[in-house]
Amino acid sequence: MITGFAIIVNEDIIYVSNNKKYNFFEIVLFVQKLITSINPKNTWRLSNIYFEGDSGKERMIIHHDLTPEGNHLFFCITGDFLSDSEEANKMLVEYVDKVKANYESGEKIQKAAKKSEFKVIIKLITGYLWDKYRDPIEDEAITYKCKDTENKIIYCGISSQGLPIISQLYDKSLLKNLSRVINNENIELFSSNLSAKLATIAMNTQIRAKTNIKEIHFNDLDDNGCKKLILYGHINGYSLDFFAAGDFNKIKEIFIELEQKISQDQILHHEFSGDLKPFRSLKTYLDEIINHFDQ
Repeated sequence: MITGFAIIVNEDIIYVSNNKKYNFFEIVLFVQKLITSINPKNTWRLSNIYFEGDSGKERMIIHHDLTPEGNHLFFCITGDFLSDSEEANKMLVEYVDKVKANYESGEKIQKAAKKSEFKVIIKLITGYLWDKYRDPIEDEAITYKCKDTENKIIYCGISSQGLPIISQLYDKSLLKNLSRVINNENIELFSSNLSAKLATIAMNTQIRAKTNIKEIHFNDLDDNGCKKLILYGHINGYSLDFFAAGDFNKIKEIFIELEQKISQDQILHHEFSGDLKPFRSLKTYLDEIINHFDQ
């Protein structure tokens, strides 16, 4: 089922087809703040966010452009699409093409949005797409394909109510993107800031969209379009945050294994009191999974 369409320019949600989904599209703004903070070159493109909560499962597919003027332009569609749905991706491409046929740049979209006819035109486009793709998407069968690509874990952390308990940065090249010296102090500061931003996204998803964020996908234009993934796990009130690059199937397999192992540790069956010492042993799970991932 297709549940909503949106167009976002920078921090302005300028079109939403279904007002009930407005808070879902707000999450794009929080994710983009995270991406910009660790990728100032703007070479990462948001492509996919997956939600799962009491109300069910939902995926947001996203076409993310950076205009010559430096504006971030997002075309977003929500629905219960399967990962790698060809029909959903075709719908997204057609959505972008049809909007740009009327408004060729983000700046023109932003200017046109102030006029009443804008919503009429976009509503005609989204109505056409909804009619064209709803049945093909519901009937589609997905065959997942593994890609021959390098896999690497970038970061892994455990937090409680936004407070970092373990923050382990494995890809220290991210500090170079920010022109920071790679030393223990900067690594710790970067890891803590990343943990806090990931927690902010998770909490805003729960508060605003009334669901849980499970996956964020984006592509790295500096690395031949390599897919980067952020996966969220929820364990007895604790959050497990996993940031990796490469093949989605391999990454998710390792993440699920880590989540299952770490959830059995008795320390995570007790409420966090602020004392970090009892949680230091959890780092062993992270080290083990890294060794497994590298094999």
